[in-house]
Amino acid sequence: MKFRPSPPLKLLRRLARSIEANGVRGAFVHSFQRLFRSLKNHGLRGTLNRAFIKAPVAPGIQAPEPPHPFDLLYGTDTGGYHSSADLHGNTLSSLYTTAYIGIAPSALVSALSSLKINYEEFTFVDVGSGKGRAILIAAQFPFHRLVGVEIAPELCVTARANLTLRPEWADRASILNEDAVSVTYPAGPLVILMFHPFLAPVLRRVLANLETQLRNSPRTAYLLYARNPRYTHVLEKFPFLHELSETAHPLSSEDAAVDRFSLTHEQFTLYSAELTR
Repeated sequence: MKFRPSPPLKLLRRLARSIEANGVRGAFVHSFQRLFRSLKNHGLRGTLNRAFIKAPVAPGIQAPEPPHPFDLLYGTDTGGYHSSADLHGNTLSSLYTTAYIGIAPSALVSALSSLKINYEEFTFVDVGSGKGRAILIAAQFPFHRLVGVEIAPELCVTARANLTLRPEWADRASILNEDAVSVTYPAGPLVILMFHPFLAPVLRRVLANLETQLRNSPRTAYLLYARNPRYTHVLEKFPFLHELSETAHPLSSEDAAVDRFSLTHEQFTLYSAELTR
């Protein structure tokens, strides 16, 4: 079943996020407050129109952004902000995906450079790969293969177009338009990146899927989780993940100048996941 970003779906996604952040009672209180404000400001007809026909656009969200330095350098399209409410999805998991924002290249290069691995033995997997920026950055390293997993088909189209720009990218990388809760990971050692791609309900299912596959096919695997202040408690409930380090990697001045949240560092938590059957 394919879910399209219709106004009712946007409302449902908003409710799912509110429940995640505020609990069921808090979410419904907040929703009723929004309903009463809308009825007061727009009347019954206007409220129904906004809910079921044409959802309002949040101010500033759709404003064009200057090209990211990474895109200016490589001629790619990895920038911008895309609300998950405006993206297509193939399964119910799309209710719990987060917005697309490309990771800061300088911070990811620093984080990948700090890995003490033989890159040629590993496949790099970006779970929630969006437009593919992390895949293109990881292509600077001699990983055996590069795989992006993305639920939104329009982001996959852009990511695949980016890969075609250079043979060395296209020859080593692939983008899978799949739900991460059921994706099949490549054989062999893995480095898995997650740049805050899901809310907790889907993150739990994604980690459970990963654990099942690693138990069925034991191999060395690392999870590099970026921007992780909120869901540490979720990851800690999976004993197969062993935290190795938590490091703040600096953004270059160019990346910091265009960062949507004015960050100067990106936080990465590195986990190992070596399991036996």
